[in-house]
Amino acid sequence: MKRTILLTNQYQGTPFKILEEAVGDDFYLLMLPRVDKEALLEAIGQADYLLVSGRLKVDRDLVLAAKKLRMVQRTGVGLDNIDLDALKNCGIPLYVNRGVNAISVAEHTVMLMLSALKKSYMVNRQMRDGIWKKQETGLKTHEIFGRTIGLIGMGHIGKLTAQRLSAFGVKIIYYDRIRLSPEEERSLGVSYLDQEALLRQADILSLHCGLNKDNEYLINRKSIALMKDGAVLVNTARGRLVCEDDLADALASGKISACGIDTFEEEPPKSISRLAAFDQALLSPHIGGVSYEAFSRMMEKAVYNISMYDQGRLEEIEGNRIIG
Repeated sequence: MKRTILLTNQYQGTPFKILEEAVGDDFYLLMLPRVDKEALLEAIGQADYLLVSGRLKVDRDLVLAAKKLRMVQRTGVGLDNIDLDALKNCGIPLYVNRGVNAISVAEHTVMLMLSALKKSYMVNRQMRDGIWKKQETGLKTHEIFGRTIGLIGMGHIGKLTAQRLSAFGVKIIYYDRIRLSPEEERSLGVSYLDQEALLRQADILSLHCGLNKDNEYLINRKSIALMKDGAVLVNTARGRLVCEDDLADALASGKISACGIDTFEEEPPKSISRLAAFDQALLSPHIGGVSYEAFSRMMEKAVYNISMYDQGRLEEIEGNRIIG
């Protein structure tokens, strides 16, 4: 008898086809009729495996209701929507696909940096409006060469971002709770600074850390005040690392000259973000890690891990075991 994989999100079109192909005929894929806690609670009793995608909470109520649940597999790496203690207390293992979408996020990060400096938002709008001001417009753009790039977080994505930035002739500084070895720092061409010093020195600040109770709203009015006048902020990590109202105020005053934001305090937002009022705010709907290639890898690896677990071939699972 086929075991059931329950997805905590709802896909249609191409995303669903990719997932359906990854699952194949080995499992029964159960999709939610709607993406809310009630629908998830109603379906969890049927699940042998839980494939966690999206922002629905895997909380204590859900775990206690999961009578058949054998294992939880995260499509990505974020754990801020999963009650780890509840899983641990119930003896349910949890796996993540660490690094599976890191290339895509790193590329998106560099794209946002370049777009902010080259003012793609302004240039594209002018061209579409039939405005041709070559020198006047060109002289408002800037090179990334020679800039100081500050990365907060030096995991898979931070390292890949540093590697890609090295080709541009920039100075890369970083902060992480766990400092890299001297050999890794030399290999990546990065220098370690404490967080406050990094904020003061970075021309472009890019966030690549996970979200926890200690760094929620890491970027706020106080930390922005430490930054250089006219600095650029990029966030492709977690939305609640940045206080959007404080960032909007900094854009209005010019303290922050531009930003690239792929993650938001609330996803999807119930109302238009204040940031949308600013042309120099480059906004995207948390797609940094959801390129076609990255999404395909995420689903293939997630289902592969579930299959290996189901067959008892734990040593062949490619993801990282967080619990169990």
